[in-house]
Amino acid sequence: MLKSPPTGMSERQSDLPRWGRTTGIPIYPLLLGLYPVLALAAPNLAEAAPSLMYRSGLICLLLAVLLFGLLFLLLRDRFRAAALAALLLVLFFSYGHVYNLLTGAHILKAVAQTHWILLAVWAVLAGMGGWLVLRKAASLAPLTPILNIISLILLVLPLFQIVRFKINNVADERASLTQLNGTATSRPDIYYIILDAYDRADTLKLVYDYDNKAFLQALSQRGFYIASCSQSNYAYTQPSLASSLNMDYLDSLAVTSNEQADSLLHANAVRRFLEAQGYSVVAFETGFRWSQWEDADVYYRYRPDAGTLNGFEAIFLQTTLLRPLLDRQIAALEAAHGALPYQRVLYVLETLKNVPVVVKSPKFVFVHLSIPHPPFVFGPNGEFVTTGSENATSVSGYRNSVTFINGQILQVVDSLMKGSASPPIIVIQGDHGAPRYQAPEERMAILNAYYLPGGEGTLYASISPVNTFRVIFNTFFGGHYPLLQDTSWYSAPNRIYEFGEIPNECER
Repeated sequence: MLKSPPTGMSERQSDLPRWGRTTGIPIYPLLLGLYPVLALAAPNLAEAAPSLMYRSGLICLLLAVLLFGLLFLLLRDRFRAAALAALLLVLFFSYGHVYNLLTGAHILKAVAQTHWILLAVWAVLAGMGGWLVLRKAASLAPLTPILNIISLILLVLPLFQIVRFKINNVADERASLTQLNGTATSRPDIYYIILDAYDRADTLKLVYDYDNKAFLQALSQRGFYIASCSQSNYAYTQPSLASSLNMDYLDSLAVTSNEQADSLLHANAVRRFLEAQGYSVVAFETGFRWSQWEDADVYYRYRPDAGTLNGFEAIFLQTTLLRPLLDRQIAALEAAHGALPYQRVLYVLETLKNVPVVVKSPKFVFVHLSIPHPPFVFGPNGEFVTTGSENATSVSGYRNSVTFINGQILQVVDSLMKGSASPPIIVIQGDHGAPRYQAPEERMAILNAYYLPGGEGTLYASISPVNTFRVIFNTFFGGHYPLLQDTSWYSAPNRIYEFGEIPNECER
């Protein structure tokens, strides 16, 4: 005679072995809700504070609970509700990873980038999986303990990484107090901020009738040295940055094309030196392939509405089924003239303010902002201006851009100084002057401002970008880099690597 299951135990649960009855409660959907956040967080703890990940973890856990609860109310079967919730969560959180994998394979890149093929595959998988789960003849209760254990094992792996990182980090901090020499323990954070096409004060006054005295005085009051006679070494961004970040002139570096300059801009001497000193590298999306260090330790990529997200959250969303919506928003911004560079600059400015507290020290932060360079999409108070109303030679557009970025840079500087445990090094520099090609001397004059705590005496009025990091490395790292002659090499737009010297006639 068959025995009835004990009161309160379902028929399916009575089929479980005795050891499985205690693990027969389906908790694996909740664990699968947490796993994607922990799996992304574990390898990034050295670059991002754990606090950046808490909100993502909480939201994903709530999503799993709500989905499980809703399906249970609909199906009145916790085992099928759990299995269906797990299927949908796996599909949701894996979409971006699979998409990235397919776009990385050149054969599938063109197909995968449309999203439609992959979305159709995902819909088929969801339909087939749902049909299998909802089949009346299937009993999912015996699988529950196994799925619970598998999910726990998945969580253990990133949790182990996180705990190990915490233990090692504490040990490293203690060791640094006793084992490192004086220069190592005082390694300052370094912020290299490029304001594209920002002209020198005297040229701003002469050409644009713009008095920049208040901004420069505000920087000086904060401890900055203003190189009042500085000129760029080259007239365009790529050769200029390739030179400054490699602390040498292009002829010595054997650079004769943008392709060679781009290569040296990414694998530059300054970055290699600082990485050898234990620095983390932080970079931002710029909109220009050649100045985007996507292999940086911390890389901030702009996504629409990312101003309300931290860097971890923006990256995490790209790994989910929301990826097609994010890509569509980006395409819409690209279609609106000037909207994408406008939003990107705002995102970088806001994100940069938080870098001192969310990225561990020491760090080298490279920032290339496409302002006040055209398109002139900023009004003086930061309002959006469509590019159709301001062209590349607009005097008012350039002045408005300078006015806006001046106020923002002062806020950034205050945040960097306030958020840093020890005084950082901050360089604010134009890569070249205003976007006018008719007057070479105007094109070469640049803003060049330095905050070198304790090292101001090494600077001089006509210092040019090629000597920026020679001074910094000599002053703060015991380097022995001889200063080069400050020379400006101008070239025409259609012959960028055919140079002619422009003398510096600035009054000292």
